[in-house]
Amino acid sequence: MEYIQISMLRPDMERVPRHPLPEGFTMRTYRQGDKATWVRIWREAEPFIKDISPATFDREFGHDLPAMPKRCYFLVAPDGRDAGTASAWYDRRYAGKRWGVLHWVAVVPDFQGMGLAKPMVAFAMDRLRSLGHRRALLRTQTPRLGAIKVYLDFGFLPEIGSQEALRAWSLVRDALPHPVLAEALKAQTRRQRSVADEPTDE
Repeated sequence: MEYIQISMLRPDMERVPRHPLPEGFTMRTYRQGDKATWVRIWREAEPFIKDISPATFDREFGHDLPAMPKRCYFLVAPDGRDAGTASAWYDRRYAGKRWGVLHWVAVVPDFQGMGLAKPMVAFAMDRLRSLGHRRALLRTQTPRLGAIKVYLDFGFLPEIGSQEALRAWSLVRDALPHPVLAEALKAQTRRQRSVADEPTDE
């Protein structure tokens, strides 16, 4: 599938699904030196971006390293290995509002397919809410269908603010049957038709 950046929005933080971690797994906070841990996890887990590096970490988090201990978390496996990461980040400027951001969620291949993504997302969403965020957004890409399904199940909606976004989400819909996604695209199509049918001032 074509690789296109897309965004998803959750307009409130009510009724966030709860998914406990499987027995033996825990989440720990970011500690000094965990830049290397984050880079390792993402290099192992990432199938699309080939240049994950310390510079990637610096670009995403370097502007507010003091916030990392309360916003960046690592999944710890029963054997003590760091097996994944998720961040409860923020964006203070998006659409003129302050948003919580579900950011850079990954599980290393050895632990994929074990039902860990939803507990990690639930943990990060709970953390966003505890930090006072009233709405949340995330950014992802069209080929990440498994992740997009999780986000839809968590109440995130496609942001379709342009023709390019509509095209991208149409590609996702064709590959990922999901009632929320189908309805969002139908609603967008109805809005576009309504605007097209409005009389002009000529």
